[in-house]
This record gives sequence, structure tokens and C-alpha cells, in this order.
Amino acid sequence: MRSMFVADTQVKGLFQKKGVTGDKWVVKAKQRGINKPVTVTLGRVDVIQVRDARRLAREKLAILAQGINPNTQDKKARATDQYLGITLEQALSEYLSLRQLKPSTLTSYRQVVARSFADWLNKPLREISRRDVLSRYQGIQNGIAKRAIQPEKANARGLAEAQKAMRYLSAIMNSYANDTYQGKSVLPDGNPVRVLKDKRVRSQLKPRRTFLDTSARSTIFDVIALAHHPSYRGKIKPQHADFVYLLLITGMRFKEARLLRWQNIDSWSYTITDTKNSVDHVLPITPSVKQLFERNRFDSDWLFAGLEGKPLSMSSAVANVAEEAKLNFTAHDLRRTAATIASEHGFTRDQIGRLLNHSDGNVTDGYIQKTASAFLPILEVIERHILGQDIEDAYPEDPPMELPSSFD
Repeated sequence: MRSMFVADTQVKGLFQKKGVTGDKWVVKAKQRGINKPVTVTLGRVDVIQVRDARRLAREKLAILAQGINPNTQDKKARATDQYLGITLEQALSEYLSLRQLKPSTLTSYRQVVARSFADWLNKPLREISRRDVLSRYQGIQNGIAKRAIQPEKANARGLAEAQKAMRYLSAIMNSYANDTYQGKSVLPDGNPVRVLKDKRVRSQLKPRRTFLDTSARSTIFDVIALAHHPSYRGKIKPQHADFVYLLLITGMRFKEARLLRWQNIDSWSYTITDTKNSVDHVLPITPSVKQLFERNRFDSDWLFAGLEGKPLSMSSAVANVAEEAKLNFTAHDLRRTAATIASEHGFTRDQIGRLLNHSDGNVTDGYIQKTASAFLPILEVIERHILGQDIEDAYPEDPPMELPSSFD
């Protein structure tokens, strides 16, 4: 029976270790200061040539002579490589797990990263270069521009998507910018997304400022009213018409209106819980909103009830109303229109901002309580304007109307 270890003829301490699955080169020698022999595996005999095995063996023997165990050293090196080699996919998962983000924001991060950086998911962060970022930023824009079929809006096609993707990537990178392991930095060259700022290629996004003028508002209201007529046979469903109307007279965001629940609606007010700034927003019930609520009272948790206990999909609601009105507008244009109507009737920027539940980061803003009663004059003006009713000029200057305490 042959020996398990076959000594090399030139390097003392180098052996071929025989095994069922194949022979391996190993170094077997004592570590300085420790009498017990240490065995260090170099690799398979059929992969590492004898010349290379002897060179590696001398290196390991020299380390043992210094009183260092090469196995411990290699283990630390592997741990370092593993941490420093954290991939974009791993970094994304850790980044999201450490933050209290809304479900919609979590979904957005995952979708945008998967869509824009699919081929980078298994790539270590430290291997994503500034040149890579610059090329991908331009590639996202060009790719969307080639596929786009809609007319160009306020910004060049693909610009908003490219900037959003890079904003997400930069946030992930920044969370590792100061991380080190075993004295080595995860990002030795810093956040590579900074190249966009350094080279000044990231232009300022122009905000969309489109809203509906008086004529367009009247047209939309007529189309919405027509959709409720018993003989109407067009594309607009009654619930879709009510949804668009609610957006127009309240300035709510698309998702806020779609996800209204009956448990958050009482006799005087209704509460928007799934807001952009995560702060509940209470609005008073105006006369036409009360009628809208009453005609949508079904056996469901949702104001706009869909199938199987889910909220109704409103993906085509705004588009169908816009098509029949022969106008081009978005849900956010309706929000800007509500704000514009309020401004046209003398309400201040601060009052309108509070109605829209904007968060400007002002410290004082946290001390001012926003109540439903304070919003009633603004919402009634917007409602009367859309309905074509006379509006008293004194509305903006009058104090908030007295309402039941449940509004506060």
C-alpha cells in the first residue's frame, strides 16, 4: 500500500497527498513556536505544475518560519475578499434592509436597479468604474429615446429615467463609501457616480408645469358628467369618471385617491394614509365629494372597489377621459390644476402647499397643525369653480368655517 503523502525530491516539506478524488499538492511543516505540524493545501496536482508547486511551497514555508499560519492568513484574505467584493445585488439588499422605506419605494429601487443595471448585479461595487457609470448614464438615455413613441415633454427622452437610476445607484454606493475591512476600503476610489457631477453631464431636470386652463377644465367636467348618463356607451367607466373628478377637485396624487379606504372615511372628513411624505392627511368632505362617496358605496374595503377585494385599477382612467375630451393631460396635471385654481382665487402658496400635503423641510412647518377645517374654504372654491357655480370673492380672506371637532 503506497503512502498517503509522497515527498517532493527537491523541496523539503512539499508533498503529493493521494486521495480518492485526485492528488493534491500540500505543504506539511512546523510553524515557528508551535511543535504541531501544519498542513497547507496548495491545489490539485493535475492543475498546478511541479515547478509552480515548489515555488508556492517555498512561500508557505517562509511564512511558517515567521510563526504565521498560512491557513489563518488565507482565511482572513478570503474574508476580506468576500467583504470587499460585495456585489451590487448584495449591496442593494443590505441597503434596503437597513432603511424604513415605503413598499412602493422598495419596489421602485428593485425595479429600477434590475432594469438599468441587470448586467452589474453580480459585479463587485469596487469594480464599477467612473467610466462604466458615464457610459451607462448615456446608454439609458439613448435606449429609451430609441424606444419612445410618445412625444417629448419637458425633458429629453430618457433623461428622467437615467437620473433616477443614477440617484439610486449613488445612494447605494454612498452607504459603502466609508466602509473598510482589514484596512482596505470597499470603494478605494470613492463613489463612481460622482463622475456625473465632476464632468457636469447631469443637467437639471425641468419640472413639468402643465395644467388645464378654464376651457379644458370645463371640457373635462362635461365628459365626466356625460359618463354618468344612463345612455352613455363610451370607454369611460362611472368609477373612472369619479376618480378623475376627485383628482381634479382635491389635487390628490393618483395613488392616494385610488387607495382610499372606507375605514378612513367618516361623516365629515376622510384621511389619506398612504402619502408620499408618510404623514396622514385629513381632508373635509365637500358636497360633491359626499355624493361621489355615496354612489361608490359597495361591499368593499376600498372606495373604488375592484375584483377579489382589491382596489380598482385606474391605469386607463385618466387616458380614457383625456381621449374623449380630446386633450393631453396626466394625473399630475390635474393636481397642478387644482393648485392653480386655488391660486387664481387668492389663496397663498403656503395654504396651497398644505392642502397638497407638501413637505418643505421647514422646522416651523412641524409646529403648525393641519386640520380639515382649514382646507374647507380652498376645496369649496375649487369645487364651485369646476361646477361652474358663483364663487364669493371674500373666500380667501374669511376665517376657516366652524366645523365639528372631529375635523381636527
